[in-house]
Amino acid sequence: MNNLNQGDEMSLDRLSSFLRKKSMLKTTYMYRIQKHVFYMEAENGDQLILKRHNNRLRVEHQWHFFDRQTCSFIVPFRRFPNDKRFLIDNGYCWTISPYIPGRKLNYASPGDRAASLRTLQTFHTETKGIRINRPFRKELFYQRWYNRLQRFKNTEHLFKQLGFATLFLNIVQTTEHQLQELAHSPLSNLENESLKTGIWIHGDVASHNFIRYDGHVFMIDFDLLTCTSGIYDYIQLGQRFLPYLDWDLNRLMSYKMVHEKHLKLWLDAILLPSDIMREWLHYINGNSSRLAHDYLTELETNWNKRQSFLKMVQTVLN
Repeated sequence: MNNLNQGDEMSLDRLSSFLRKKSMLKTTYMYRIQKHVFYMEAENGDQLILKRHNNRLRVEHQWHFFDRQTCSFIVPFRRFPNDKRFLIDNGYCWTISPYIPGRKLNYASPGDRAASLRTLQTFHTETKGIRINRPFRKELFYQRWYNRLQRFKNTEHLFKQLGFATLFLNIVQTTEHQLQELAHSPLSNLENESLKTGIWIHGDVASHNFIRYDGHVFMIDFDLLTCTSGIYDYIQLGQRFLPYLDWDLNRLMSYKMVHEKHLKLWLDAILLPSDIMREWLHYINGNSSRLAHDYLTELETNWNKRQSFLKMVQTVLN
């Protein structure tokens, strides 16, 4: 733990004591991976991931799903030694999961892109039809995107202060236009059909949530697990692939993520810069040491690259 300051070491000591008293889990080693995520080695030799959650209902939602799914590549929660599913402390939930020691996928690699897509498609197929009691209900994606836009608009002053007022305006105008396009799409019908059928999405298909180990690709971190249309995972996956495809529409289409009848819906949603707004809001609410001007300079460069993709899509759709 020499990479942690003394305050961190003290907090880890208290955490280790908490686990021993509340769950009979005895740890021999622990370090912080992220603010609320820890790697641990237990006295019995188990390697575990400990995570703190803000929402108990979301944790229970995941547990109900894990109880019913049978996929070997899903990394679920594990019960504590005293058989508890989670621990409660000061309003937070703590869970443990097995640690997978492989490497995270990298979307710069064509092989890793293909592997993530195959794994995601298998996940959608093999979890289809799962029903759980008291599922965690989230707002519809259209509403979520709209709410994200409103939060993004509240940061206009930062763009203006740093000389990026035009970039801000372009992002807002594109988002509003794509929201109008999606308002006339079959999006809500797909969501309702998926609820009836029992279709599940992972919800966060970032490359670091796929781990290659021992010849297999595993999926981790199901905090955004939702019963809804699988197209949402493919919208996000398409957005995450595009920077590594030089924003080339034909290369993206070659992955055949969605059925042809849903192609327009998928592309319209990919054009909505929900990913840009998400990452910007994450940046300003985080503790990054990166200068905001540098962040927006890179964002402007990437935004200009997206415009060629937008024109290609408009040509195809029109």
